[in-house]
Parts: sequence; C-alpha cells; structure tokens
Amino acid sequence: MTKSVLQRRSAIVAVLSAGALALGVGSASAANALIPVTSGAGAGVYSTPHTRGGKVGVPDLGFGDAIVADCWDRGDNIGNHGNVWYHTVSERYTRTGQEIFVTGWTYGAYVDGNDAFHDGAVPEC
Repeated sequence: MTKSVLQRRSAIVAVLSAGALALGVGSASAANALIPVTSGAGAGVYSTPHTRGGKVGVPDLGFGDAIVADCWDRGDNIGNHGNVWYHTVSERYTRTGQEIFVTGWTYGAYVDGNDAFHDGAVPEC
C-alpha cells in the first residue's frame, strides 16, 4: 500500500474512534433514576404512555417497590393527575427481591405523585 492510502485509512480510523468515544461518553452521562413507589395506586408498566397500549410488566408495582427510569414524556392524563409517564427500564419488587428488566412506560402519578418529574430527577425524553 502507498503511504497516502495508509494515511487516509488512519484518518478514517481516528474519526470513527472519536465518534465511538463521543457516543460512549454521551450514553454514560445519561444516568437512570431509581424511583421508589410511594403511591398505593398499583402502578403498571405499559408498552406506550397510553393505557390502550396494554401492560408489559406484571405484576403491578406496589408501595415500597421501585422503577428505574431514564426519562419522562407526556401521555394519558388518568383521573386528572397529570400526563407525566416515566420511561421505565426495569422494575424492582421488594416483596420478592426481584428485578425485572422490562422496557415500557409507568404513570408518574401512580409511582411517586410525579415527584421525580418535578424534582428534575429524570430528563424529558
């Protein structure tokens, strides 16, 4: 190979490596929030931030359980408690000590009365 071909390949590798590093740093800085369930309403994890999407997490979360969420978005407003839904990446059950990795949406008012949203603990999606 000629010197110019090697230089171009080296430059391409350097650019790709820098891009991969930037992506890695970006995702590492987005911390997930552990949000304890402080409501006794029985929060379910749904496939969308709308109840018509159906549940993906079973059983419902109760007082003392928790979710791990990475962001929030707007969805159904249930019982006039607001439209905040947490994007859930796992559920933690204190009764069984079990963590279930399920991706879905949990209604903020039924988790913690939307406290993590108001406190800024999770960013908007």
